[in-house]
Amino acid sequence: MRFPIELPDQPNQGIAVAALTSDDADRLFAVLDHDEVWTHIPGARPRTPAELDARLATGDGRQTTVIRRGIAVVGTSSFYVDPSDPSGVEIGSTLLTPVVWGTGLNTVVKRIMLTAAFGAGAEWVRLRTDERNHRSAAAILKVPGVTETDSRLEPHWIRPDGSTRISRMFRIGRPDVTHRS
Repeated sequence: MRFPIELPDQPNQGIAVAALTSDDADRLFAVLDHDEVWTHIPGARPRTPAELDARLATGDGRQTTVIRRGIAVVGTSSFYVDPSDPSGVEIGSTLLTPVVWGTGLNTVVKRIMLTAAFGAGAEWVRLRTDERNHRSAAAILKVPGVTETDSRLEPHWIRPDGSTRISRMFRIGRPDVTHRS
């Protein structure tokens, strides 16, 4: 699999997913500066654009993206490569401004990222969300071919309320694109 993953140049349904740059930090911080965005995210909520930029930094098997609707920054998501199983990738750490919740944008973003991951040679893609994050799970389950696997206790991830996170895990295998003549 090729990593970093090449992202499409053209938007899909007005949604673009591109490499995150430090130039995006101020706008991204502003749209994610809502308590409800951070409810299911382990660790402390960033207090400044610089803290957010440092938290989302690409490196060590992470490729962070910025999500735009039209020209407006509306969120971020990341690809993760597990060095112990580099044949696939995880898509996660998706944070979206509440303005776009319930609009179908998350499903479009997942499809864009899945297409890019499989185009880079991934054999599988894993997704995870907090067991309490029903919006995220619903968006993941709308993606064709996704199956839910066993939940995972994440003892190293402590929620803002002090509880230990349990993640719902999902997986999609590489689509069969063989055409018969």
